[in-house]
Amino acid sequence: MKRALIIALCLLSLILASCAGLGLTEEQKLMRELRKWENFSGNGIIELSALGLSLRKPFSFSKSMAELRLDVIEGGIFGAGASPLLTLYVGEYLAINAPIMPALELLNLKDKIPAGALALFSSSDYIMNNYGAEIIANKAIVRDDLSVNFKKNYQLDSVVDKASGTSIAARYTNRGDLDTIEIKTNMPIAAKLIFDSVDYNRPQILPLPQKPNASGTLQDLFQGGGIMDMFKGLLGN
Repeated sequence: MKRALIIALCLLSLILASCAGLGLTEEQKLMRELRKWENFSGNGIIELSALGLSLRKPFSFSKSMAELRLDVIEGGIFGAGASPLLTLYVGEYLAINAPIMPALELLNLKDKIPAGALALFSSSDYIMNNYGAEIIANKAIVRDDLSVNFKKNYQLDSVVDKASGTSIAARYTNRGDLDTIEIKTNMPIAAKLIFDSVDYNRPQILPLPQKPNASGTLQDLFQGGGIMDMFKGLLGN
């Protein structure tokens, strides 16, 4: 009896999810999904991998129309003993705070961040006015080295930025909430954010202090063994 009830509830949730878009125009469906990316925050577990090594740590993530911040944390996100391991801030400037590996703070990552994609998703009104018809017709926006792809229901599917060598893929729960974001680069390092909870209200984002222009490269870290040292430190925690 209990098993039948669970199956019935699952079927009901799928039916309700499929009916959620009934009566909406294609423009309204697209706008509904775009607005979710304007402002949101969430937390969960981030999986980091590099050179065959991998680890899992708690994270918190916040994005507004003007900036975003990612914090990788040692210990429970709500635990009293939690401490930051790595913080990435992107706004009018890019800043990194990395107690686990200070060398990361010296990296010049300006060209590794898909700035075009971040600017594109700052305003749903801007996207709709300039690219709405194109997205509805093609389920994609392609401009130079940047490709933004959508699912049939207009959920964001992937962003590929050839100029920076970065790709971002999004996956969703049956309820349509963000489930995972997977980030890959042209270096042997990747990250996957697995969300436990997501909130679509505008978050309060505390910027990191702006630091002098950095000149280090990812190649410097790999050649110097810095990435391996960072992973050993993280695994040691």
